[in-house]
Amino acid sequence: MNITQLISAITPYYNQYRANKSTLTGTESLGIIWEVGELIKKYVEETGLAPHKLYREIYGKSEGAENVAQKSYITREFLSRSYRVRNIFKSKGEIQKLLPRLQKYRLFYQAMPFIDNPSYAFTGKEREQLFKLLNSAKSYPVIMAEIHRLQKEKIGISNPRTQKLQEMSGDKDTFVAFYNYIYQLLKNNDYGKAKKEIAGIDVEFIKLLSKNTGAISLDGLLMLEMEIPKKIPKKWQPFVALIQRLTSKKDPQERRRFRRLIPAHRMTHLGEMLYLLTSENLYGTFRP
Repeated sequence: MNITQLISAITPYYNQYRANKSTLTGTESLGIIWEVGELIKKYVEETGLAPHKLYREIYGKSEGAENVAQKSYITREFLSRSYRVRNIFKSKGEIQKLLPRLQKYRLFYQAMPFIDNPSYAFTGKEREQLFKLLNSAKSYPVIMAEIHRLQKEKIGISNPRTQKLQEMSGDKDTFVAFYNYIYQLLKNNDYGKAKKEIAGIDVEFIKLLSKNTGAISLDGLLMLEMEIPKKIPKKWQPFVALIQRLTSKKDPQERRRFRRLIPAHRMTHLGEMLYLLTSENLYGTFRP
C-alpha cells in the first residue's frame, strides 16, 4: 500500500467521524477511530516509517525544513489519536467489552492519561473504577467534571482548554451579533437598504471576507491574507478584526477552539451570506 492508497482508505472513516460525531456514541466513535489506527499500524509495520513522519506525509507540514505538500485534510491530531487508540485496544471487540456504554469519545480522550501514559496509568481497582465511571449513566458534565478532578489530583493539571474557551467568549458574541446582522440584511429583501449599509466597502474585500469566514470552518482550507480597509462601517469592525486574527495565525489551535464555540456550518453559512451582498442578482437568491 502506498501513501495515496492509505489516504484513500482512511478518508471514508475520517469523513464518517467528522460528519456524525455529534450523534455518535463514544463507543461508536472509538470503533471508527480504531479502524484508522489499524490502517496506520499496518502501514508503519510494513514500511518502518515513524508514525509522526507518516502524519506529516498524510496531512502535510506547514513549517520547517522537512516541509511536504499537503495531500489531505486529515489532521495530524486525528491520526495520532487513532494510532494511540489502536495501541490501547487489540481489537474493536475489546472496545465493546470494556466501554459498551461510553457516551462520548471526548470523555475517553480526557481519561487517556490514566489508561496508557506510563507515568499516570491506573492499575487494579483504580483502573476498574475509571472504566466504571466512563460506562456510568451519570450525565456527561458530571462524568467530565470527575475526570477533571482526577487530572488535577493525579497529574496536577486543571482544564486549560476550558479556560481558553472562556477567554474567547467575546469572540463568540462578536460572531453571533454579526451573523444576525447580515442575516437580517438579507431577510429584509431590500437590496437598496442593504447597499446603503455596505456603502464604502469594496466588493472585492467583501468577497475576501466571505472566503476567509468560510475557510476557518475546517483545517486545511485556503485562507488569504487580508488587509483591513481604512474606512469600514462600525458594525463590521469587530467581526473583520476577528477574522483577520483567526486567519493570520499559522498555528490552527485558536481556530479549533473557536469551532468549539461556533459550529462550522454557521461559519460556512455566514461566508455564503456575505457573498450574496456583492451583487443585486446574488442578493435576490437568498432564502431564509
